[in-house]
Amino acid sequence: MANSEQVEEYIMTDAIGRKRRGKVNQLTKKVLIPLNYFISIIIIICFTSTCKNLVGTTQSIDLTESWDLEKVLKNPHKGWYHHYFDNGLWEYRTKSDSDLENFPGMNHLYLRLAWSYLEPQPGKFNWSVIDNIINKWTMKGYSISFCITAKETNMVYATPEWVKKAGAKGAYYDAWGVNAWEPDYGDPIFLAKLENFHKAFATRYAGKPWLEYITIGSYGDWGEGHTSFSSRRSFPVDVLKKHIDIYKKYYLKSTLVIADGWVNDRRDNNGSQLRDYILQNKITFRDDSVNVSYYVDTFPSTYSVQSPELFNEVFRHRPTILELQHYYLQKKDNDWIGVDGSIKGGELLKGAIDISHATFVGYHGYADEWLKENPTLARKLANKMGYWYFLKSVEIPSSLMRGSSHSFKLKWENHGVAPAYYRYKLKLALKGTNGTYTQYLTESNNKSWLPGTTVAETYSVNVPQTLAAGEYKVAIALVEERNKTKRLIELALKDELKGNNDFYEIGYINIE
Repeated sequence: MANSEQVEEYIMTDAIGRKRRGKVNQLTKKVLIPLNYFISIIIIICFTSTCKNLVGTTQSIDLTESWDLEKVLKNPHKGWYHHYFDNGLWEYRTKSDSDLENFPGMNHLYLRLAWSYLEPQPGKFNWSVIDNIINKWTMKGYSISFCITAKETNMVYATPEWVKKAGAKGAYYDAWGVNAWEPDYGDPIFLAKLENFHKAFATRYAGKPWLEYITIGSYGDWGEGHTSFSSRRSFPVDVLKKHIDIYKKYYLKSTLVIADGWVNDRRDNNGSQLRDYILQNKITFRDDSVNVSYYVDTFPSTYSVQSPELFNEVFRHRPTILELQHYYLQKKDNDWIGVDGSIKGGELLKGAIDISHATFVGYHGYADEWLKENPTLARKLANKMGYWYFLKSVEIPSSLMRGSSHSFKLKWENHGVAPAYYRYKLKLALKGTNGTYTQYLTESNNKSWLPGTTVAETYSVNVPQTLAAGEYKVAIALVEERNKTKRLIELALKDELKGNNDFYEIGYINIE
């Protein structure tokens, strides 16, 4: 038996918890303790490595096979618009509500009306002319835009006659058999009455959640910034600035739009000066002459868009708008159907949308007729205009630990012609059998998803300690939350990916 100083008593616990007493040789102790320590370290390293591999493994998911290129997405702040009032109270009224409800990608009604319809007497307003339309269609989820004009070609007094009787200067000019009165757009009496009207109009309608934009329509024939069918004058830039200032004063939070004719129709070579003033005031442009014969013949290389450079100046920050020639005139002038039977006007329109980065487009006719004759074009262009979001791929961990933070990476593509002008919120959902955890991915900024680009965004996902272990579906939703309303932003993904609450389910993950 070894010497007492070479033997040391030890106590151990067996598998069922009973204590056993024994002795170990000092020499054995010197060997066993370092060996046990080494084995423990190895076990810890292996366990840590295994957990790290388990939790840290990234799965890459390619979603391009799940893209849907055909479905027309119903998204806000983009798409077709319908001229509900145009050249008077009778043009382009719908025959049935279904004319608009069945139109793919229909966004808003564009109410272009003469000032005299709304203020027939000084300070006496006839809002019912438009309120009946507004109330009906906004209840159905459609937006509204306005253009209030001071000169039309089919009525004598687009500016109310009482403004002339109050002393405002102007003159009569014949166009298509109508001797219409054109005001002197710089006359102080005219400008004072115009400002009083817009003060009242803005008090009633500016800032409404359904208002898409206001077109500055107080100068020129049909508000388009030219006097081609009246005096053929280019009123001084300083006069036009006064008109712009009225709108800027009263429509502080509204998107303001101006026709490119305000700049292009200058005969005094001051177009650049006016353009700069428009840009300084953060006003966007519209082209109201797409597919008009003169522009088709004169600007063939730019698809009848006279000044695409104006649209390039604004489209990154504000929506641009196109208005087509009246549909019946396009067909009459053979500018819609080509001699070979092709939809010539449709091809021009596609190019015009591309080159102007248009977010809103008006076909300028009766909805049922246009859709019946151009069903495929209506669907294709509805997605193309404005933003059109595709989720390309996802990189997410295979597993997550409760109480930890992890990075998710999503790649986005915008196949539309313009960015979005509102920031939408990206929401994550982990959906399991024991419940659902949701989190806003605050690093997301859809306004930076420019057309024709792939954008990779990385988000920090925080897994709560209380989340039960198990397998979870990973789902996302892009939503607009403004004006106390919430709207889903549809993605170009197949419907089969949609789960409950309209989240798109894009993968699976384990919670450890």
